[in-house]
Amino acid sequence: MLARIITRSLARRGRRKALSLAAIALGITAATVVATLALDVGDKVSFELRSFGANITVLPAADGPAVTVGGVDYRPAAAGAFLPESDLPSLKKIYWANNIVAFAPFLYAPASLAGRRIVLIGSWFNHTVSVGKSESFRTGLRDLHIGWRIQGQWPDEADLHACLVGASLARAQRLEPGSTLTVTDPEGRAADQQRYTCRVTGVAQTGGAEDDQVMAPLAAVQAFAGQQGRVRRIEVSALTKPEDGFARRDPKSMTPDEFERWSCSPYVSSIDYQIEQAIPGSSARPVFPVTETEGRILNRIGSLMLAFAAIALVTACLAVASMMLASVIERRAEIGLYQSLGATRARVAAIFLLEGSALGLAGGAAGYLAGTLLAHYLGRIVFGTPPTLHGTLLPAVLLVALLVTWAGSAVPLARGLQQPAAAALRD
Repeated sequence: MLARIITRSLARRGRRKALSLAAIALGITAATVVATLALDVGDKVSFELRSFGANITVLPAADGPAVTVGGVDYRPAAAGAFLPESDLPSLKKIYWANNIVAFAPFLYAPASLAGRRIVLIGSWFNHTVSVGKSESFRTGLRDLHIGWRIQGQWPDEADLHACLVGASLARAQRLEPGSTLTVTDPEGRAADQQRYTCRVTGVAQTGGAEDDQVMAPLAAVQAFAGQQGRVRRIEVSALTKPEDGFARRDPKSMTPDEFERWSCSPYVSSIDYQIEQAIPGSSARPVFPVTETEGRILNRIGSLMLAFAAIALVTACLAVASMMLASVIERRAEIGLYQSLGATRARVAAIFLLEGSALGLAGGAAGYLAGTLLAHYLGRIVFGTPPTLHGTLLPAVLLVALLVTWAGSAVPLARGLQQPAAAALRD
């Protein structure tokens, strides 16, 4: 009997039912879009922010005070401590290895070009790192600094006599792709290490100190500086989670459970800790301007998306309330008849709530389908790749649709059921 009553009730007043279903579907569509994008937006936005460069710097723990300008070390080539180049593959063996997007080592050698003091920077441009027996990882400056503008092309990693020149230095020395330059060692070491000649394959506009320097393959600069197999610092680009109060706690003061939770969260501090464990004698430090900018952007995007979803759901709830109130007023006589036949207020409310639940489930399913398609479209436009489809969202979306329906129906039903049955039938 109850099923027949609900079925016949749904079949009547089709226009009002369609409006209620549409209101729920629109609210759920917005919530589904936000939820689908929110599950991927952190990684995608963080990946887009990688154009800022590295967010972690790894230095020798025993290193003395550095003489740096714009991130470039101007100390003599033999001064300070170094890290072994052979330890770099360990960066892809830590727990958060998949969050390491790119990294590159750096070695700085003071040099002279046409009487002008410069720094010759050795690094990887597009280097393949062997992580395991059958696994490799391609990284270097091309992946680390995707925001650099290159006139010409990146040097070939295998060509030790191909180099990249900063834009300011290229203008001052009238260098362009195809030019040849020779730098000399101002420290006056052995004759075979005093010169390095290379062909300019590209001019780099970085917006940093590199605009006044020459960048060459790491092996060539190691030979020039007499520091084979050594690097001065490592820049790492990692996908991280914005830090909160828990992330800033000292790991030494944590309980074992807290330490495990901290280690299993991609905070920049926890990734730094794992890097220090993987590379002995190293000190990993976050690049605070980059990490703080990422955190602010991600937090604001998250707040904006949450507010958008809340507004959409509240709007849907108000629309359902309006439709339910109209339905209750229109069906006052029907409610009075149910009560006069012995139905309790709870039983009458259950009839209306079951009708609303059917509409809520239908609207939720329609909203989930529409939201998934819209999120796929928006993800392709904004990020260039569609978001991952999450089937586990469907139960949560249907539950939210039911909650919206029940919340919107609560007040109209409470007011409608307060009227005595005799008064409703008399009117």
